[in-house]
Amino acid sequence: MKFLFLVSLTFFSVESFADAWDGNSNPKILNKDFSVKFDETLVEGKIADPRIAWPGNHWSNWLGGIAYRWSSSNPQNFTYKLNSLEALKSFEFHQIAELSPAEKFDIFRGDYNYSTTRTELARVSPRESKWHGICHGYAPAAINHPEPQTLTLTNPDGVKVKFYSSDVAALMSLYYAEYAKTSVQFVGRRCKSSRGVRVWNKGSCETLNAGSLHVALNNTLGLRGESLILDIDPGFEVWNFVATAFSSRFLSSDEPKSTSAAGTARRILVETTVTYAADIAPKFNPVLFTEDAYYVHRLYEYYLELDDEDNIIGGEWITKNGPDFMWLQDKAEFKGKWEILNEIYQPVSMPLEASL
Repeated sequence: MKFLFLVSLTFFSVESFADAWDGNSNPKILNKDFSVKFDETLVEGKIADPRIAWPGNHWSNWLGGIAYRWSSSNPQNFTYKLNSLEALKSFEFHQIAELSPAEKFDIFRGDYNYSTTRTELARVSPRESKWHGICHGYAPAAINHPEPQTLTLTNPDGVKVKFYSSDVAALMSLYYAEYAKTSVQFVGRRCKSSRGVRVWNKGSCETLNAGSLHVALNNTLGLRGESLILDIDPGFEVWNFVATAFSSRFLSSDEPKSTSAAGTARRILVETTVTYAADIAPKFNPVLFTEDAYYVHRLYEYYLELDDEDNIIGGEWITKNGPDFMWLQDKAEFKGKWEILNEIYQPVSMPLEASL
C-alpha cells in the first residue's frame, strides 16, 4: 500500500544527528506510557486479536480509487455509465454485484445522483503514479476494526446490493483517509526539498531511529498485543503497512561509540524480523484464516543503546532499509452520511481453531 503521506516535515543535519531519538522520533509520541526498560523487552510479540491487521488493498488512484469496478470483467475505468433506479431494477443480481464499492454505497443509500462515486472520480486520475492510493486510510481501518464480512443488503427501493468483503474494506479505507477526524500519533519524518518536491536522500535524511522502532514494537505488539503502522519503504514512495508480529534475537553486547546517544553505557546488537499484512488484490470474501491472507517479512539489524540503568535511549541502524516513520490513528465512528456503514460493515468471526 503506497501513498504520498502529507505531513509536517522538518529539515535536520545528518552531521548533528546522534543515535538518540530526537523530538520527531521519540516513541512515546505514540503512547506516553511506553516502557523503555530493556528488561521488559520481549523476544517476540503479535496482535492479540487475529481478526485485525488484515491484508488489504490500497485502491490505486490510477484505476479509479474505490470507484474502480474491480470485480467486473470489463471495468471501463473512468468511462462507465452511472445507472438510474429504473435501470438498476432491470439488472440481474450479479450485474449490481459487479459495480464499484462507491456505486454500491450510493445505491444502498438511495442516492441515484451518485455523489460518493462522482466525488471519488473527481479525486483520482488515470494519469497518477500507480503507487498513489489510500493506504493511509486502509491501514488505520485495518488496525482498528476486524476484517469485514461479505453480505447482501436491500435498499429502501428494494434493490439488492451485494457488498463483497473488499467493497466494505474500500469504504472503510476511504472514510479513514478523507473523513475521519480522530487523532493521529506520528513518529519519524520524511524529507522535502526547498521546491516542495518530496525526496529521500541518505546524505541529508535519516530514517526512523532504530531504538525508537524497537521500543514501539515491544510495547504495541509485545506488551499490548496491538498493531501499528509503518512506512516500510525508505525511498520516495510511501508504503504504509500494518505490523502483525515481530521476533527479535539479541546477539551481542558492545561498548558505546563516539556517535552513540549521550549517556550510553552499552550497546546491544539486535536482529528483528517484522511481519506485515501484505498489499493484495481485492477479494470477494474475507482472507483472514485462509490461503489468500498474504504477509511480508522484513529483517532489521541494529544496535540498541542503553544507559547505566538499562533504559533504551537510542539506537543505530546496521540495516540500510529501515522504516521512514510509524504511526497510529485512533478508532473512528462512522458519522454523517457514512453512519450507514454501521449497517454495511459486519466484522468477520473468529474460527474456533483460531481462538483455541
